[in-house]
Amino acid sequence: MNNKEEAIRYMTGRLARIINKHSRIEEQPIALGEGIEITPREIRALHAIGLNEGANLKTIASVLGVTKSAVSQMVGKLEKRGFALKEQAPDNRKEILVRLTGKGWEAFNIHQEFHERHMSNLIERLGEFTDPQLATASAVLSVVETVVDDRLAEMFGKKI
Repeated sequence: MNNKEEAIRYMTGRLARIINKHSRIEEQPIALGEGIEITPREIRALHAIGLNEGANLKTIASVLGVTKSAVSQMVGKLEKRGFALKEQAPDNRKEILVRLTGKGWEAFNIHQEFHERHMSNLIERLGEFTDPQLATASAVLSVVETVVDDRLAEMFGKKI
């Protein structure tokens, strides 16, 4: 094995550890106050809906990088819990549009504050890198995402 291959294998291992840690986080409910808990997946969906208020399911699926079916199920759960509303598009009976309720906006704002606090920490730490270093990291992540997309296509017959 050459040094470049070893470095790539090492980076892949680090990425796998990060993904595993993130998966653990994904399983923990987030307390929103007043006895209301929401999963990270639900809050990410709420966030995508809030940033794309009135968008259709296909758009939300694209933003989240999941299937339209997965978004439809998630929005159904959010609707049952009073966080979101589905409504038929006025000009297309087959198209479903999604928006947040008052309760959904409340959760969105709580998450936004939490997210900004953690993003500020990440920006501060990554701010020590030069622009070319950040561009290289971004290019590496883009290639990794393409490889994952290719693997998904191979496994499931289509890219998300």
